[in-house]
Amino acid sequence: MDNGEIVIDVANLTKTYQLYEKPVDRVKELFSLTHKKYARNYSALSDVSFQVHRGETLGIIGKNGAGKSTLLKMLTGVTTPTSGEIRMEGAVSALLELGTGFNPEYNGYENIYLNGSMRGYSRSEMAVKVSEIETFADIGDYIAQPIKTYSSGMLARLAFAVMVCFKPEILIVDEALSVGDVFFQQKCNTYMKEQMQGVTKLLVTHDMNSIANMADRVILLDRGRIIQEGKPLEVIQNYLKIMHTEVFAQDHENVEKQEADAKECSREERVEQTKGYVSSGSAWIVVEKSGVGGAGDALITGCRLTVNGETADVVKPGDAVEMYARIQAKKNIENIIIGYIFKDKYGNSIVGENTLGSDISLEGIEKGKEYIYKISILWPEVKEGDYFVTLGVGEGTDQMVHTIQCWAHNIIHVEALALVPMHGIVNNRIRSVERFCTVTG
Repeated sequence: MDNGEIVIDVANLTKTYQLYEKPVDRVKELFSLTHKKYARNYSALSDVSFQVHRGETLGIIGKNGAGKSTLLKMLTGVTTPTSGEIRMEGAVSALLELGTGFNPEYNGYENIYLNGSMRGYSRSEMAVKVSEIETFADIGDYIAQPIKTYSSGMLARLAFAVMVCFKPEILIVDEALSVGDVFFQQKCNTYMKEQMQGVTKLLVTHDMNSIANMADRVILLDRGRIIQEGKPLEVIQNYLKIMHTEVFAQDHENVEKQEADAKECSREERVEQTKGYVSSGSAWIVVEKSGVGGAGDALITGCRLTVNGETADVVKPGDAVEMYARIQAKKNIENIIIGYIFKDKYGNSIVGENTLGSDISLEGIEKGKEYIYKISILWPEVKEGDYFVTLGVGEGTDQMVHTIQCWAHNIIHVEALALVPMHGIVNNRIRSVERFCTVTG
């Protein structure tokens, strides 16, 4: 990446729309003798400025309605800005919406030639391109069929193949690839990362793993404004924290009840129960009794998870993950066991352990008291994706045979990032390789 050459320069970009409550209000405003205004202004983008250098990959993230698509449409000339300036140096290819630039009545071959002629390629030059595009798209005999018969996945394959095979200097990709199958998405990401290193790329996606692995820098948009710009993992973590604020929001009624219950203990007891726990002011997730299973003599009533000391739900290998469980004792339990399991979105258990298996002995708990337990682990190298935390409390001294007092299933969600390509669910690195030479004859 050449930091000295700026190929995209956006300065004070603003886009304002006029919104009417009813279609007839447009006509009323047009013919109003008093010049009454029926519209209200809506700012889809407000004073956005950034620069992108040649060969740099910029990720643009934000929740729905943040202004991402509006920004890309202005960069590609689909929409004109209300104010501000855009300067772009180089040939631009954009994949914003499936089917854009394609004639649904034409077949795949005809649409490839159509796109080539629009870019100024001769028919002889296109003959070479067709074979390359056909191989990359890999949609078989469908390439000879009208694209109106294509599935969204096949259309995404053809659209991306056409876009990258014409060797753009600036590549802009919106969410269009998300409709393709996971193997084609991986193929596209690998191609952009390895074969298009000199191409300036703007990527908009909700796939945080793609952003983390491909982007050099990330911009976070919220309500039409840039609220953060920086290293991918830092911005992604802040974005996911914003996105899941509601998950971590505290139910005020339950908070008041928990605080009232806590006051029943003496100050010394509360200090002892919370020893080693430092609250960052973030809310706990309330675990309802109806959502747990087990004997019920020790109940998990609340939980939270921190990553590197902060409430978050995005993790990467090596992060310090701490799981907190608030437990109410309904009877005296001498041999208490605390454990966890991380499951994937299909319900498969990926990693888990309990205090017995880790050879950790815990003091017993007393009936009528409430305790907070903190489980600390380092996040392992697992395949990127969504994982769900199950916390458990048990009673006994045998790893295989003990009483499950409480299981709180899938109560916390985390999204795992993989910093290196993964060939399975868990990355078990090769420790060494030795070579032996055998002599024959």
